[in-house]
Amino acid sequence: MKLAIWTESPPKLRAIEQSSKDCVYFERKNIELLPEKVESWVSDMPISLNETILWAKNRAINISKITDADFYIWMEGWTTLIWEKAFLFGCICIIDSEWKEHLWLSPMMELPWDFQTRIYDNWEDLGPIMEEISWELNAKKKSWAFWHYTDGMLTRKTQFSLAFTCAISPFFNKYYK
Repeated sequence: MKLAIWTESPPKLRAIEQSSKDCVYFERKNIELLPEKVESWVSDMPISLNETILWAKNRAINISKITDADFYIWMEGWTTLIWEKAFLFGCICIIDSEWKEHLWLSPMMELPWDFQTRIYDNWEDLGPIMEEISWELNAKKKSWAFWHYTDGMLTRKTQFSLAFTCAISPFFNKYYK
């Protein structure tokens, strides 16, 4: 079973790798991850739910144009405002080889007020903010935000593993047929 995915993020790749191994639908199947780089046609830091879903969907569609796979996957973390509070969470879009698509959202975490102000008032990207606060390069490609916000109880890998499990289920579950 071939899973094409656009990402350079180690936590996201580990999430898909582990989730596909744990997935009952993929038992006794050889899983091959095909990482690819494609365009999204939207901003680099989506700041709304609709923009993030469009970003994820565009990347999944664009992967399908350059790679032959059983599933085309894109995941993106983003922030959005809900009732004047900013939240960080992820979106995953999965399209199969027959163009059926499903998407899911990960658990979300409320952002600290200072982060919210910098993102929404100053239009700063979350990645550089995390690097500045942690003094750690490429902080967003690690488990930084969720891990720090939950004192190590939840990681970015866990966030996207849960989203993948929920998004892949409708392709196989009888209630969606």
